[in-house]
Amino acid sequence: MKLLLFDIDGTLLKPLGVGKRAFMKSFEKRFGNITNIPDFAYDGLLDIEIVNKCLELLGVCISEEEKRLIIEDYVDNLKEEIPKRKEEWLCPNVPEILKKAERNFALSIVTGNVKEAAQLKLSSTGLFRYFPAGAYGDDADERWKLIGIAIRKSEEHYKVAFDLNNVFMIGDSVKDILAAKKNGVKSVSVATGLISYEKLKEKEPDYLFKDFRAPRFLEELV
Repeated sequence: MKLLLFDIDGTLLKPLGVGKRAFMKSFEKRFGNITNIPDFAYDGLLDIEIVNKCLELLGVCISEEEKRLIIEDYVDNLKEEIPKRKEEWLCPNVPEILKKAERNFALSIVTGNVKEAAQLKLSSTGLFRYFPAGAYGDDADERWKLIGIAIRKSEEHYKVAFDLNNVFMIGDSVKDILAAKKNGVKSVSVATGLISYEKLKEKEPDYLFKDFRAPRFLEELV
């Protein structure tokens, strides 16, 4: 059996700035109006890395407990930022590609979102039912470590020992490619996020697609 590990933001869901707005509301709750909004790409980062980077750019130092509270507020804010129509948020051919994939593959999540945020995003778009296992931003301190965790959790759920040659990390960022290579699994890039097809190609993923509408997307992975 083959295992497909899916990233969320930029891969399954379009990068509409939902997370960034939710985070900024959380920061403004503590520090007041922020006129110079920290400008950097969120793709491939753990939620705690986003918090730390924002604090660095704002020139603020706070405790770990305060950081935890910021993330809790961020999750609450997400509920207000979710698009009213889920079709506006879904990447092309999602969830159709998942419906097709679940027939022949095991599915799992690998995301920098803390679990509560990830489940909120997946539930609000009707995608949660496709992913019985996964690794989240609060499961490890570095992105690449999430792949091993997701594999173990998937093995527990599916009662299968996955050969690394049969594990595919599907994501839209360079960090997804690097994490896959570091874990010895196949990297599958889709140019559905903030990184261009050409930039992804430079990192030499094992598979590269413009999006999930590619005619033989799943067949290529068999």
